[in-house]
Amino acid sequence: MKKRHKVLLMLIMLLTLLVGCTSQTEKEGVVEIPESVIKDEETTGTVTVSKENEMILAMNTPTTLHPLYNLPENVGQVLLLVFSPLINIEENGTISSNIAKSWMVNETETAVTITLRDDVKFHDGQPLTTTDVIYTLQQIQQISDSPYKSAVANIASMEPIDTHTLKIVYKQAFSGILQTLFFPVIPKHIYDVKDQTSVILAPIGSGPYVFEDFTASKRMSLKANANYFKGKPLIESVQVKIIPDEESSLYAFKQGLIDVVYTDITEWGKYANSKGTNSYEMASNIYEFVGLNLNKGIFQNANIREALLCGINRQDIVQRYYLEHAIVTDTPISPVSYLYDKNIEIRQYDKEKARFLLTQEGYEKGSNGILVKNGMPFSLNLLVNAENTDRVKTAKVIKELYKEIGIEVNIEEVDKETYFNRITSKQFDAFLGGFKLSYATDLSFALNSNYANGGENYVGYTDQTMNDLLQKAFLATETTKAEAFNKLQQYFITQNPYISLYFKKSVMMTSSQIKGNVKPTPLNIFADVEEWTKS
Repeated sequence: MKKRHKVLLMLIMLLTLLVGCTSQTEKEGVVEIPESVIKDEETTGTVTVSKENEMILAMNTPTTLHPLYNLPENVGQVLLLVFSPLINIEENGTISSNIAKSWMVNETETAVTITLRDDVKFHDGQPLTTTDVIYTLQQIQQISDSPYKSAVANIASMEPIDTHTLKIVYKQAFSGILQTLFFPVIPKHIYDVKDQTSVILAPIGSGPYVFEDFTASKRMSLKANANYFKGKPLIESVQVKIIPDEESSLYAFKQGLIDVVYTDITEWGKYANSKGTNSYEMASNIYEFVGLNLNKGIFQNANIREALLCGINRQDIVQRYYLEHAIVTDTPISPVSYLYDKNIEIRQYDKEKARFLLTQEGYEKGSNGILVKNGMPFSLNLLVNAENTDRVKTAKVIKELYKEIGIEVNIEEVDKETYFNRITSKQFDAFLGGFKLSYATDLSFALNSNYANGGENYVGYTDQTMNDLLQKAFLATETTKAEAFNKLQQYFITQNPYISLYFKKSVMMTSSQIKGNVKPTPLNIFADVEEWTKS
């Protein structure tokens, strides 16, 4: 890929090397919640007992209620009750209408014309227009660490056509531009204030619920928006408890103290309330894999990598240790994605094939059962971050499975800081890792040769054919997208630059009292909240 694309491709991916199962760390010291909207629970006498037709949620302590600055994921989900996103992204990665009712991409994938609904109003009664959408994008451009940064990384210009139509022009074609349209729209007439004081304002959006008040370290209160463009929510009010971490939220749900919780932990079933729980499981965009140090000669051989894949019983790991809460994959494209090549047949565990491939490469069984070539035993160190119990279990299974085919594995359990430092400095043989991938799919960060040194291509993979396929997928149009991504996946399978394991699943659990048209999506679990009921 050309050098001029390098910075852009790094920016356009919203991704994280996942070193644990905990939620995204809070950004400290961003802002304090304004005193004007804070209530002192001791003086008001407020109690957080559920009222009739009231839903109780939980979120971490927010550092801001401004949705473009907020970083913790569970706070962001709650803020989508107040701020409506421009579009929604479905579980399979396709987009659906929300504030934007329609859109048209030009033939070269370099511009999109968006038509907004004309019945959307902010909570203060002012209409939502193209001015607000453009202002929101301009604000994201100015924020260094917004969770919606991928929305603006490729934008060249924005042009209002009329009150409810705008055109966005991009610096270059990108097959995932529609997925970058997922961001909450904020009102310019409220947030366009001096000295960045917008981060301490009481939140005003166009979402299904209206902000009422915030009680320091205790709760946030919301009420149903009678003028919501999809209809007034059936549940009249929402109380959001401030709970310090995910484990505490899960415990509170089990005790019946909150009505809804969202998580991607494997053993979520143990937190189900004994009185009854409704579970809505979804494929997440968390891709788990074994990364090999491709700077080491042994792993540069594609047959060796194929043998290492065949030697892992991924289906059994998902069944026994992930309790079916993961989907086995052969590529970094999720099997539920609209981009997935449906002709791919997931490769099964085959230790005999693994042995055969290793024999072809000159390995023979030594006296102790370990494979040997030129007097050197096939031995590797497998790095894993100790706090991730799922990965530690997986590492132990892989060790035993590889022993059966004659590969000796030494597991190195380290703290997450050591883990990340060793990966970025390529001080490893192999590691268990994961990427949280963007729905605006571009895998260049992990596979392009430009990022093999100093980038997030931690395994050091270099391959010009792969570079070319990545660029074609990046630049693909609606008519060429399927073919471009199919070819990319087919080549990935022949090379196995990462030993693919699975995509984790996430789940939203609700109390049995929450009913109605409950259809969560991974990025917006409250997508149809106006149709929920509580009985």
